[in-house]
Order: sequence, then C-alpha cells, then structure tokens
Amino acid sequence: MGNIRYWLLGLQALFVLCLAAVSDRPIPFEFSRPMAAAMFIWCFGLAFLGFRLCWVLARAGKPVSHLPGAFRQEFPLIGRSFQWAIILGLAMALHGWGKSMIPHVTGGFWADPYLANIDHAIFGTDPWRLVRSEFMSPIYAKAYVSWFAITFATMGVLAFGTNPDNQRILTLYLATLILGGTIGQYVLPSAGPIFYELVGFGPRFHELVATNDPTYSGFAKYLWRHFSTGSADIGTGISAMPSMHVSMSVWTVIAARAIWKPLMIPAILYALTVWLGSIASGWHYATDGIVGAAIVLSLHHVLVKRPAKRREAALQAQPEVVASPA
Repeated sequence: MGNIRYWLLGLQALFVLCLAAVSDRPIPFEFSRPMAAAMFIWCFGLAFLGFRLCWVLARAGKPVSHLPGAFRQEFPLIGRSFQWAIILGLAMALHGWGKSMIPHVTGGFWADPYLANIDHAIFGTDPWRLVRSEFMSPIYAKAYVSWFAITFATMGVLAFGTNPDNQRILTLYLATLILGGTIGQYVLPSAGPIFYELVGFGPRFHELVATNDPTYSGFAKYLWRHFSTGSADIGTGISAMPSMHVSMSVWTVIAARAIWKPLMIPAILYALTVWLGSIASGWHYATDGIVGAAIVLSLHHVLVKRPAKRREAALQAQPEVVASPA
C-alpha cells in the first residue's frame, strides 16, 4: 500500500505534463499555495501532537523535561505525516493545474448540455428547483464554505493518528483525487450550471445564478477571473463532473468511521448537505455528485475493503499454535 501513493503521484504528474504539452493556452503551475496549505495543516498537527504529549505526561505525573524524549519516540509518526503533507500538497497543486487546462485541451466544456438534460430526464425538471429553500440556503452555504477546512482537518487527524487503517484511507483520498478528479474530469468536461451561460450555452440557468447565495457568487467570480485571464491560484480551475466536493465529503464519512464510529452520523448528514448544496448553488449537476460518490466508494472497495478481507482470511487460515505441556 505504501508504494501505491508514489505510483499515483507519478501517474498524475505524467498525465498533467502531457496536458501541458498539448494545451492551446499556457497555464502557470501554482505550487506554493497548495503546498503552504498542506504544510500549515502539518504544523498544526505537530502542535496538537505536542499538546497531546504534554497532556499524557501531566496525567502520568511526569515533568515537562520528559517532553523531548517523548517527541523522539514519535519521530516515525512525525516523519510519516510530513511525507503525506508533501505528497498531498503536490497532488493538489497538480490537480489544480490539470483542471485549469480542461477547455484548452478538450476544445471546451462540451458535456454541459448533455449533463443538464440527463438531470432533467431523471428529476423531471432542473433539480436545483427541487432542493432550493430559504431554510436550507444558509446551511448549504456554511457546509460548502467549511468543506475545505473539514477535508484538510480530517487529513491531518489521519496523518497524525496511529490507526493502521489511516494510511489506507489517506491513499484512498489520493486515488480519488487523481483517478476520479485529475484524470476523470477529462471524460465529460463541464463547467456546471453556475457557468452554463458564461461558457456559451444560453440562459437556461440564468434564474439560478441571479437568485444565488452571495457566497457562491463570490467564489464563482474568483474562478471566472482566473479562467478568463489564464492565471492560477489555490483552488482555481473550473470542472463540474465528477464532483470532488461530494467525493471528498463521502471520503470524510469513511475517514470518520476509522477515527471514531459515532462521527459517521454527522459525517453522513454533512455529505448529503454538500451534495444538495452543490445542486442548489449550481456548482454541480446532480449527476456530478452521484458519480463522485460512486468513484470514492468503488475505490474504497478496491483499496481498503478488499485488502482488509484478504488479511482477515489469511489470519484465519493460519494454524493455531498449541502450547506443549510443561
């Protein structure tokens, strides 16, 4: 499992470099901000680790002078979490670079009308009309604004945790980001309802955009400004299918189960809110979220559940050692 992350990162780098070679518009590679975000989370985790060690020493009645020794015992964990910070920071930077090049490689966001029509066929109308409400609107906005912080905090908890499953779940995050996001977003390149009119497909979603929560409008302007100028920053690039917002929210549910099972209930509610909010805001088509969830659940089966079943079967197959009588 340890080598998979390097293979995934290498695949992502090769894929994005190939995109850069054929893109009809050069897009700068924004490396510093995603990496700074990853390192910030690592430093925060390191500070939390120090607090936890101080708490353990205090409860054991040991003086603070034992703290350096306790930290030395945690060096393998600190080093492993630092590796994850570097890998995830680089992966997010490469993902953003690849996302920014989509219309310059694919000839535009040609899949938008098809996805809009599929949504309409499934729900009988454009589904944003079904999930919009005055009561839920601020809840959707808060869930969306908190998405980045919740996802990064979850990664930090896993990276500094001691549960053996944590490494596999972090690898699952990386696989979802690269296979489902960086590469998968090129299968059906789309901008989403919120940009539908701006990319030239007409006023079908004009009412959605005109009545949208200011939170989404601010983010949309930020993305469109960078898209129009060909510049890059943290989180830039436009892509709707599949929804990484929903993918990573479902990943958070999986992570919550490994961290503390009772967290699964609020995590499920959070993931559902993110999906509904992605529809209500026009950030995604409903099918974007469905496909995003399917991707992370499928990868979870391959990378986490199936290996766990194999390990369990191997343990059960081992003969019991019977102690000989004295």
